[in-house]
Amino acid sequence: MGDLYGRSIDEALRRAGATAQVASVEQSLRADGPDAGTRRVRLVAGDLDVELLPDRGLDLGQVRHRGVPLAWVSPTGWPRPGAAGFGASFGGGLVTTCGLLSFGPPSVDAEGVHPQHGRFSGLSASVTRAEVRADAVIVEATVVEATVLGAHLELRRRVRVPLGEGRIELRDEIVNRGARAVEPMVLYHVNLGWPLVDAGTVLRSPAERVHARDAAAAAGLAGWAEFPEPVADYPEQVFRHELPADRRVSAEVVAASGLGIRISFDTAQLPALFQWRVAQDDGLVLGVEPATAATILGRADARKAGLLRPLAPGDSRELGLDIDVIGNRIET
Repeated sequence: MGDLYGRSIDEALRRAGATAQVASVEQSLRADGPDAGTRRVRLVAGDLDVELLPDRGLDLGQVRHRGVPLAWVSPTGWPRPGAAGFGASFGGGLVTTCGLLSFGPPSVDAEGVHPQHGRFSGLSASVTRAEVRADAVIVEATVVEATVLGAHLELRRRVRVPLGEGRIELRDEIVNRGARAVEPMVLYHVNLGWPLVDAGTVLRSPAERVHARDAAAAAGLAGWAEFPEPVADYPEQVFRHELPADRRVSAEVVAASGLGIRISFDTAQLPALFQWRVAQDDGLVLGVEPATAATILGRADARKAGLLRPLAPGDSRELGLDIDVIGNRIET
């Protein structure tokens, strides 16, 4: 267990006038703007300040460490679920969950029509727990993705932030509540932005090999590990990282200052990893994206390639990742 402001956790909690002085969880409702009427959960645990989005499947919005923003947030923000088109409503944030049946471009297969990156981030969660404990702040929720007489999946999400450790633990359990087998397809879109991401920021990957998605990515394949100098117009680049099987692995993003993020996961659960980057002056973003299938071309392509694993009625599957702040802070 870590410490809080140079004191042990127990001592810090004794010295504070109230626990909320060092750790808290607050639920609120947005009052205006395109996301008016949507919920927020603010989770504070020492140096970490975490925004959770219940009306986006309890995804993670902006996260700050000692006041420094870590996540990329798009100019769309997080309008109400159902806003027209992925491109007009993808707010970014530290984690956007893509799925539960598809990720990548729009796709059609036996399960129906799937929008870009699936439906999950447009679904509202039922928050079942929001609690400050002696060792951590914990929020739990359930999210249902279902169609009439079709797939019926329930995701149980747990976000835990241990006190004094600079870590976010995200754990998901997907349960098949339907009467027939369904193949979940999930990607965790971890979006990192400025000031963590800038020219010279380095991605350290556990990949055995790295592949370009298309010609735009091929142009930057030789320099995939180092974020380039921003320019006015930079076509997005996507790389597929080929991972070792059945291992606990970590990818790290480290700025020139030494501040970094470590993303850790199990390749038995998430055997694929994608990298997304845009070095454009009006929004620097680096996506590190663990996934259940090694294709970024949609569900139909995953089915054709035999990458979908069936989940029997009543069965469940566990997924998750840890996000740790590492290194030094950026001076503000």
